[in-house]
Amino acid sequence: GVMRAEHLAHAVALVNETGFGLTSGLESLDEREQAAWKAGIKAGNLYLNRGTTGAITLRQPFGGMGRSALGAGIKAGGPNYVTQFMDYSETAPPRVPCIQKEDALLRLALEWRRKLMWGQQQRYAEDLKKTIRAIKSYRFHWETEFGVEKDYFHIRGQDNIHRYLPLGTVGIRLHRDDSLFETLARIAAAGITGNTVVLSIPEDLDNTVTLFLDSSEAHDILASTPIRRQSDEALIASFQVLQRVRYAAPDRVPGPVLKAAAKTGDYIARAPVLMEGRLELIHYVQNQSVCDNYHRYGNLGARTELAARSSKNSGAR
Repeated sequence: GVMRAEHLAHAVALVNETGFGLTSGLESLDEREQAAWKAGIKAGNLYLNRGTTGAITLRQPFGGMGRSALGAGIKAGGPNYVTQFMDYSETAPPRVPCIQKEDALLRLALEWRRKLMWGQQQRYAEDLKKTIRAIKSYRFHWETEFGVEKDYFHIRGQDNIHRYLPLGTVGIRLHRDDSLFETLARIAAAGITGNTVVLSIPEDLDNTVTLFLDSSEAHDILASTPIRRQSDEALIASFQVLQRVRYAAPDRVPGPVLKAAAKTGDYIARAPVLMEGRLELIHYVQNQSVCDNYHRYGNLGARTELAARSSKNSGAR
């Protein structure tokens, strides 16, 4: 099928309106067009100035977005592929090196730690300790893995970028068996990865977790997060505006919710909540591979000049 677009932005909009997003290609030497296309197109594999077939394992991990994604949408041949076939359990807190950037969430974690040291919030002590460790791990792995673009091959003439993008709107669904840690950690992970967070609470749920969420202690982590008291039926109806629903454990997802998700093709993330950011953050992002043939029949163009300058400067030092 062929569709006519008035301009590039219109073409991107037409593509995204289909709801599918496996592979997309663009032929253009205009860097402005390239940047706009990469920022706007919703597809798992992007190809610049080359054919749109022949993905190579790891170099261009294969998998789509939207209705072109299966399950969690973890790319075949990518760095996270085997995680979906494994069950994880934590036996100790994650080890986190120095975090370079401080933000409001990290400052909140440090404030909780100070209060615990002063003997405050002892009712929630263990959950807050785990949440503090989780936030540090999430921030570290966002800085070093999920929030940066990587090229594992560095082929002359072709960039092969692997990057992570936010899912969009993530619903955090509570259950009566959820701990405070499992609740706060999911909210933190969804926020750190750049998603819009919606907190969904069963209408009749009132316990120590909801008591904490209603207190001033939770104000900063919730920020502008919408809190919805809703039934399972209302949650199902909201699938059309949620890109993912995150439960805290497999046995806490009601049968009707799973059945409705299977019918519409929506994925319910329900693996146990972990403090380890390298694993937990996978549930809140989608992978994208960008392959850019920047050479012209072997001519590296501006890249040749840049490489020459870099080599010259290195020699001068």
